Amino acid sequence: MKTNLYWIFVLFSVIFFSCGHEESPVPDLWVDFQVNVNNAEFAPLQNPGGWVYVSGGYNGIFLYNFDNNSYYAYDRSCPDDIGHAPLVYDEKSHELCHADTTANCNSRFSVLLHGAVTHGSAKYPLKEYNVSAYGIKLRVTSE
Repeated sequence: MKTNLYWIFVLFSVIFFSCGHEESPVPDLWVDFQVNVNNAEFAPLQNPGGWVYVSGGYNGIFLYNFDNNSYYAYDRSCPDDIGHAPLVYDEKSHELCHADTTANCNSRFSVLLHGAVTHGSAKYPLKEYNVSAYGIKLRVTSE
């Protein structure tokens, strides 16, 4: 019995550690900026569910206030078609998707589930950036 468990463990280890983890095709770019939510252009971020588009990342960044304590930031590039127009926010479904339905990226990504694919053929979630809140300021970084 011990021999069988040993070989099962070895087989599981080989399979688990040999599986390659592919990286998202969205390039890793340096992101490090702050926004003041009291500034008029970022005022929507003062309330849960508020959001704005900001420049940065590969194809722009979507910044979202989840609950005044948690903020999410995603690159607006579709991992399946990084050269296409930036993804846009669908407020009804809380998803980022292409407004142009003829785009190669026919996928939708949940803003509330850390950029997870909710519809379509995308293999990767959205590239997510780190957001730290300091009073009225938010810092977004790629670190």
